[in-house]
Amino acid sequence: MTPRHRYLAVDDAAAAAPAERKDASVAPVRTRAEVERLMVQLREANARLIVAAVRAQDLSDEAHMETAQAKAELDVLIRHLGDANERLVAATMDAHTMAEEATQREEAYRRLSGRLLNLQDDERRRFAADLHDSMGQRLAALVMNLDLLKRAEGALDARSRQVLMESRSLAAQCVQEVRTMAYLLHPPLFEEIGLVSAARWYVMGFMKRSGIHVAMSLDEIGRLPRPIEMALFRVVQESLTNVHRHASTSTASVRLTKTANEVVLDIQDCGHGLREDLAKQNDAPMPDTFGVGIQGMRERIRQLAGTFDVEFTDKGTTVRVTVPLGTTAF
Repeated sequence: MTPRHRYLAVDDAAAAAPAERKDASVAPVRTRAEVERLMVQLREANARLIVAAVRAQDLSDEAHMETAQAKAELDVLIRHLGDANERLVAATMDAHTMAEEATQREEAYRRLSGRLLNLQDDERRRFAADLHDSMGQRLAALVMNLDLLKRAEGALDARSRQVLMESRSLAAQCVQEVRTMAYLLHPPLFEEIGLVSAARWYVMGFMKRSGIHVAMSLDEIGRLPRPIEMALFRVVQESLTNVHRHASTSTASVRLTKTANEVVLDIQDCGHGLREDLAKQNDAPMPDTFGVGIQGMRERIRQLAGTFDVEFTDKGTTVRVTVPLGTTAF
């Protein structure tokens, strides 16, 4: 290498050296800017993180508040449910108590009703006996005195004889009416002759008084407990009275049968009666138009654990009574 060429090489190296130093100084500047940019990004990311954390905390607090509120509402509902349950239990106990009291009142009513029916029968029997033994005897004596007076009617003028005849007729009518009243109140010798004979006797008298023909089919069922016999006789009596008052018929029938377990009584007429009214069976109330007579019959049969049914058809009215045997007296 020539000296010139050596100087040129040195100059080139000298020229290249500042360029290398310039590139070395630019690199840190770029790194610092990058760092600053990254720091900015980091601060922005951190800020977003803080905001997100704050929002999350707010949401957590809100969720906590909602949870607390829901729990409080749930506690209130549970408390109300407990109160309602207590009231329900109390109401159930009250209803049970009321049901027991109603059952007791019904039982007391039935005992009282049975007692009243017994007292009614006893009073009828005493009144019938008083009519027959007291007023009936006096009227009979009056008739005999008038008969004695009639023997001397020749000594009387025409007007006096007419008054005597009218008085004798009125006295005889009073005797007959008193006997009939006593008989209707309580059949004579009912306890001795039994239901079948008493019913047959009553029906025969009813046909004479009313003009209604009654076909009888009375089985010889023998003697029954007195409460059953009295109740069935009163049903015959009241039913035929209703036939006479309401049925507008000339025929009726009475049928009495007995099985091993029960006795059945049917009274039927061929008139219109009260068939336009709806009949209520067994324990249901009867229409008001039936009056106390049917109600009394129903109560008598219910006291004996029996059934009392009324059926209305175009062919007439049927009263059916069924009484189980072996029932105790009320």
